[in-house]
Amino acid sequence: MGYLSRIAYRHDSPSGGLMHVRQFLTQAAEMGHELYLIHGGHHPHPNVHSVPSGKLSRLKTFRAMEVLYYRVEYRLPRDAQWMMPPRRWLLDKPVTVWEFNSVPEYARVVGETDEAVAGHIADLRRYGVYCDLAVCVSHAIEDYVRSKLGIRNVMTVPNGTDPDLFTPSAPPLPRIVRNPNRLNVVWIGSAELKWHNFELLSEAARLLWDDGRPVAEFHIIGAGMQGLRDLPPNVHYHGPEQYDRLPNWLTAMDVGLNVYKSGAADFSSPLKLFDYMASGLTLVSTDQPQAREIFGQLGQLDLLVPTDDPRKLAEVLRGLARDRERLARQGAASRKLAVDFYNWKRAVRDTIGAIEAIAASRGNASKAVAAETSMKTTPAGASTHT
Repeated sequence: MGYLSRIAYRHDSPSGGLMHVRQFLTQAAEMGHELYLIHGGHHPHPNVHSVPSGKLSRLKTFRAMEVLYYRVEYRLPRDAQWMMPPRRWLLDKPVTVWEFNSVPEYARVVGETDEAVAGHIADLRRYGVYCDLAVCVSHAIEDYVRSKLGIRNVMTVPNGTDPDLFTPSAPPLPRIVRNPNRLNVVWIGSAELKWHNFELLSEAARLLWDDGRPVAEFHIIGAGMQGLRDLPPNVHYHGPEQYDRLPNWLTAMDVGLNVYKSGAADFSSPLKLFDYMASGLTLVSTDQPQAREIFGQLGQLDLLVPTDDPRKLAEVLRGLARDRERLARQGAASRKLAVDFYNWKRAVRDTIGAIEAIAASRGNASKAVAAETSMKTTPAGASTHT
């Protein structure tokens, strides 16, 4: 399987997107598949290789691919020209898969124009004719890909977590003070992305601080917070952290926070939610579609808050601070749901299963054509066996 992505792979990166790539490569390799990473650095699994850089050896490697697997952020992936003639004619009809992690409107979040968004949509529609399967990380993206991009074979495979890495048994960081009268509330992610609603977080924190008896300490872990100013004293910024060390931070926490602005984020599948869940935290989130789906499964829709209502967020956190039994109950339910469903093994298994079904149907179709051709060319009464 050739794995193509616009983001260059780094095995030790704290980026959520690259951790998704890392987990896909690891899980698929452990299932016994051979993967060839087109862009980026080394992956330690012996079944994961880098495509050679020489033109002839690169072409030979591409011709051996049974699957071309593209990670789509919001625009046409790199090396998509292998899907279109004349390069497509050089390949042996590989199954072509696109994994959608967002939609073209996300381009506005990273500063691109409406004209650029329209261009991304047009490109994806044009090349999408050659896409055999679109794997979408949320139902909202699936609906978009069907209706706006015209791709017919689409499935939703929500993101997940590694419950063996993110576990309540991970030793908590001693630097984080545990206070039975206060919640430790955590947010992890890439703060430079403009769809995160830090105005909501900071205003709710200020309301709780101004109470005179603050019931929550907020801990922000990630890159990109330099632009935020005038945060209240109960908000602590710890900077970025290596992904494999995040479990020790999360087990020192009580609540995992997920706050978005309305718009492109409505299509996302927030990785932080699943890591919070595996760590046994209680989830609190703005009312985002996939968060609503998960909160419904957990029976905690009252812990969703409007994206423009800091008073409601403060109220929800006050209620959890008063109800430690519910805090423990919701955290245990979150952990169980991550172990049972929202994990990377399930996500990759479902994806590979769908790809194998397409490959099998192609094989059966080829056999049927060969059999029909044999019947047409074999004289009546002659044996087709040698």
